[in-house]
Amino acid sequence: MNPATSAAFDADVIIVGAGPVGLTLANLLGVHGVRTLVLERHASTVAEPRAVSIDDESLRTMQAAGLAESVTRDCVLAYGVQYFSWTGKPFASILPTRQEYGYPKRNAFRQPLLEATLRDGTRRFDSLHILFNHELLGFEQDDEGVSCRVRRADGGELSLRARWLAGCDGGRSMVREACGITLEGSTFAERWLIVDLEQRTTPLRHTQTFCDPLRPAIRLPGPYGTLRYEFMLRAHEDDAFALDEQRFRGWMAQRCPADRDLPLVRKVVYTFHARVAQRWRDRRVFLAGDAAHLTPPFAGQGLNSGIRDATNLAWKLAAVTRWGAPATLLDSYEPERRPHAAALIQMALRIGLFMQPKTKAGAALMQSALRIACLLPAARDYILQLRFKPKPVLRSGFFQPPPLPGEWVSEMLPQPLMDLPDRSRCLLDELLGTGFAVIGWDTPALRHAAAALVPAGAPWRAVVLRRASEDFIAGETLPHNVALARDGSGALDEFLDRLGAQAIVVRPDRYWSRLVCHGEAWTAPAATATAATADTPWPALRPETA
Repeated sequence: MNPATSAAFDADVIIVGAGPVGLTLANLLGVHGVRTLVLERHASTVAEPRAVSIDDESLRTMQAAGLAESVTRDCVLAYGVQYFSWTGKPFASILPTRQEYGYPKRNAFRQPLLEATLRDGTRRFDSLHILFNHELLGFEQDDEGVSCRVRRADGGELSLRARWLAGCDGGRSMVREACGITLEGSTFAERWLIVDLEQRTTPLRHTQTFCDPLRPAIRLPGPYGTLRYEFMLRAHEDDAFALDEQRFRGWMAQRCPADRDLPLVRKVVYTFHARVAQRWRDRRVFLAGDAAHLTPPFAGQGLNSGIRDATNLAWKLAAVTRWGAPATLLDSYEPERRPHAAALIQMALRIGLFMQPKTKAGAALMQSALRIACLLPAARDYILQLRFKPKPVLRSGFFQPPPLPGEWVSEMLPQPLMDLPDRSRCLLDELLGTGFAVIGWDTPALRHAAAALVPAGAPWRAVVLRRASEDFIAGETLPHNVALARDGSGALDEFLDRLGAQAIVVRPDRYWSRLVCHGEAWTAPAATATAATADTPWPALRPETA
């Protein structure tokens, strides 16, 4: 960035909201060296438990932020879900064992611990600052940036200016309302009571879901002896009825007598929503997390969808502010993220129907169908390994399909453990770095031409691969920024072979942006795609498909 032009700006990006999504975005921008300010109206991060489940994609994002070890230290990793019928008998379990993205599919956490880790992580970066007790009052946009009015803790006002603004300020987002953006979708009549407890005495780490038409309930063990119960309420049961401690402790005792007298941390009644913002951008302002979409809790994907938003938006803001990418790159944010967020909302609604049977007959029918399905190996694997969860794929946005027949989508790269020439091992992303990456079969052309495949100005690394069946040769030398590795599991071999690719260009969020197919000449993207502007090597965005 030109210092002369940046002097008028207090930051490249202002983030409103220091929740998990805002803090994740801040840490990722910090990794990329983007000048960032976070505004949070409260004195610190949250103290009470809220979200409780973090998935493999989100932990991969924590890895990209350099915080995976700190975050997983406070998790119960790889928990499953046990389902109980209306008679109280177990009838199904979901126990995923796959780790295609490098981490377990489901992990229990506590939001205060996660937010504290993310907050403390921001202190690593000189380019990043959090202003607690600072409330955004309003903002105005022009062609160059966003000017913000901010109230300080002492009641005085502060004027701040940034090139871009990210509203990560929750379901009642002031940023969204100021942009005149509405939420579309449904608010459901069902209300649930949440009870958080501590000093759990039972060792079971798996969630238990009681599909009981009389009182649907969920029991969710967490780290450090914490425990959550969720109970569905009936239409005639008001908040006072549900929050009566003697009553809900009786409900707990019906599920697990040992839980009845555990110390209470929090009790609250909530109504769930399935809503998506009409649009996620207003010129220089973006929405992310609950400000952009509200997800029913049944699949544990609300927070995880918000972290995916931050992952997608962070590298694009870095590319535009630091790597010379055209601002049109940011046009791809909503088209890439909206379909997956909407698909996860629909999945949560389907799971909710299963978890909230209205009658004993309906419960018996659904539960019998699941039992029968689990007798079939293919169906059992589909259910047990969470293959029904919508995969992270892009149908439009920043990727360049090859000139081959077929409907191409950009997929997230798997993350296996890689074997290195010195006989050590590491997760793939440790080799890929924080920018773009080129990964493919080891050839002299790939070793020496990898840089030409990456948009000019973007940081990059290359990983040249040996087949799972091949070994390393002693004494090999490699060009700068190139690593040699092998995936002994064969997952990368299968991924590249399925795409028919000799090499792929991988974006910072681990989706591929370009395939180099077998027999294709080694050419830079600018030579094979219409440029986004006349003087930039960054390829144009793929338009939305029907």
